[in-house]
Amino acid sequence: MPPARRPQSEPLSDEERASLEAQTRRNLDGMELEQAGQLEQAVALYEQNVAEGFTGDWPYSRLVSVYERRGAYDEAERVLRRAIGVTRADRRKPAPDRKTLLQGLQGRLRLLKKTAQAARQAAKEGAARGHSFVPLPMIDSRP
Repeated sequence: MPPARRPQSEPLSDEERASLEAQTRRNLDGMELEQAGQLEQAVALYEQNVAEGFTGDWPYSRLVSVYERRGAYDEAERVLRRAIGVTRADRRKPAPDRKTLLQGLQGRLRLLKKTAQAARQAAKEGAARGHSFVPLPMIDSRP
């Protein structure tokens, strides 16, 4: 018996294709900017793709990594929640693929919340002892 074929999604319209190409270009430019040490410019490009609902994971994972390293846990959570919403709405991916992606994103969100809670608690305890708290950077998930 031949393997089951995945249902094919509708072809992209010219407008959708142009948008996807622009978003992909921004991701590539963002990667180059990061490598050149121009992180703020890369963040701006990734944020633009997040705002537009880019369906790939690159801008979301890069922003979460950057925001975690900065201790900007609310920003990291915002980006993860946007990624979850975009993934749920993406009907171009088969349901089993969406489910797998969603499970990974939700697990990442749970981990982020625990990290943020631990950082807040450490800051609170340090302040009570008269110490300032500087959050330690998270491990970068960049390949």
